Amino acid sequence: MSGTLLGLFPELTAVGGIQQVSRHAAAVLEELARRQGCDCRLIGLNDPAGEGVFALDGREYGFTGFARNKGLLLARLSRLAPHTELVLASHVNLGPPVLWMRGLQRRLRYWVVVHGMEVWQPLPLARRAALRRANGIVAVSRHTAQAVEQVQGADPRKVAVLHPALDPGYLASELSPLRLPVPSGSRLILTVARLLASEPGKGVDTVIRAMPRLVNFFTSLYYVVVGDGDARPALERLAAECGVAERVVFTGARETGSLRAYYEAADVFVMPSRQEGFGIVYLEAMAVGKPVVAAACGGAPEVVSEGETGFLVSYNDVAALETRLESLLADEGLRRRMGEAGRRKTETQYRLENFRRGLVALLGTGSEGQR
Repeated sequence: MSGTLLGLFPELTAVGGIQQVSRHAAAVLEELARRQGCDCRLIGLNDPAGEGVFALDGREYGFTGFARNKGLLLARLSRLAPHTELVLASHVNLGPPVLWMRGLQRRLRYWVVVHGMEVWQPLPLARRAALRRANGIVAVSRHTAQAVEQVQGADPRKVAVLHPALDPGYLASELSPLRLPVPSGSRLILTVARLLASEPGKGVDTVIRAMPRLVNFFTSLYYVVVGDGDARPALERLAAECGVAERVVFTGARETGSLRAYYEAADVFVMPSRQEGFGIVYLEAMAVGKPVVAAACGGAPEVVSEGETGFLVSYNDVAALETRLESLLADEGLRRRMGEAGRRKTETQYRLENFRRGLVALLGTGSEGQR
């Protein structure tokens, strides 16, 4: 490669699965540019305007933020286009401006990363066209890859599956003191999720509905929900209606650096969600030896091995969720075995080095992906 490598991302500094995948991809792109002796530009559309920096695995990476200003972004892309050889767009919404760049530079190649729900339903025509005309498409799970092919009409030869990695800083960070308003020695089940009315399928309501029966069996049980959003008041009302308001603890949002303490304190991680393209939170729980209960939907079955690292239940099936949680909470040996299996799985399958090798291999190919 001799021209510029360009990484175009929704944002690089915020908390979230897409943002974490974006940081990992940005670091790989810069490494690839160094290896090829060419220039690399990283852009975060929604990051604060101006020059910014993010850290990953002991290194810092510079990028330019555009504070959601699409006009300024297009002006910058028009200047970069003549010199750009390869673009990695880390969200389907960023496909149209990259296709526009190709109109200015016909030799430009580009890849688009798809994460989940954004491609499970038909896209607007401009985004679908940009996706289908990409040289390659990186899907974070086989489920999402199938949606790109079947729902968006993408050429299967262009679609590659590349699972995300556990962030290397997650296990290296020091544990922050954890102060929860629960008695010492309490049993804890945990969910980490955004609580947004626009994302109603996380399954927090299902766990709350399971709590009345569970607390009858496990009198010291509490459900801790880490995350915030406009759906939180409705979930708090549901907990009150179910008579378990005192057993459901909403902590609000927490910074990435303090999240591990919550995972470490939990007995079981539970998020029976129908809308996970992959589910990095499952990796975070498994990495610290916690069994996981997820829904048999989306990309979750590719992360959580049924009966090995946790259990999969039908979405919104309260009775099935109660049964699986009862099994885990009653059997410390089962929790330990599943937790250790999950830890081994993350150590071998979801390392950043695996993601790096996979992405470098894909970006070096022509127009055909790999399964």
